[in-house]
Amino acid sequence: MPTQAFAKTKKTASQTPAPDKRAKLLDAALTLFETRGFDGASVPEIAAEAGVAVGTVYRYFPTKEALVNALYREWKSRYNRMVLAPLPEGLSMREIFGRYWRRMTLFARSFPRAIRFMDLHHHAAYLDEESRATGREYAAAAQAFVARARKEGAIRDLDPVLVVALMWGAATGLVKFASQGALTLDTDAASQMEEALWRAIANDRRGNHGQETQG
Repeated sequence: MPTQAFAKTKKTASQTPAPDKRAKLLDAALTLFETRGFDGASVPEIAAEAGVAVGTVYRYFPTKEALVNALYREWKSRYNRMVLAPLPEGLSMREIFGRYWRRMTLFARSFPRAIRFMDLHHHAAYLDEESRATGREYAAAAQAFVARARKEGAIRDLDPVLVVALMWGAATGLVKFASQGALTLDTDAASQMEEALWRAIANDRRGNHGQETQG
């Protein structure tokens, strides 16, 4: 009976899935690339952070460049899925702006390390075309929003790149100051920033909900 019990225990242990080493490597790389930058983090250091042998890194990623690109695509894709998810029909441009902004800040609050990593690396020379294409999805959606908002007269005649820079810069700025303890990145702070951003781009003759003001 004890022998059978031991055999059963041993079988159960052998069936337990091993930790996902690739996921551990990506998490370790996020920590080091975000804090030290690409050049400041070595492959042996990433392996040590992940608790694996150096050879394991190269089993999943042939070069450090391949690792940073995989990490960038992982987080940029997650960001795109959250922020650019389909919107309900019939929303005003002000409401659409608010939805996008609240999704951005929810992601920033949930994954501040990823936001800092993407901000640090999004123009890096070592990003490959696949990574850059993933990054362009957000820019394309933002340009479509700006084009429609301008056409409907909801916002001023602004270059879409300026709107993207304004929103992204505000989100990353909130993350930066929150990490330094200068503010708390909660829904109230996000809401105040949303109002400030909308007033910065809105048509002067429109109120907060995209309706004509009096006078």
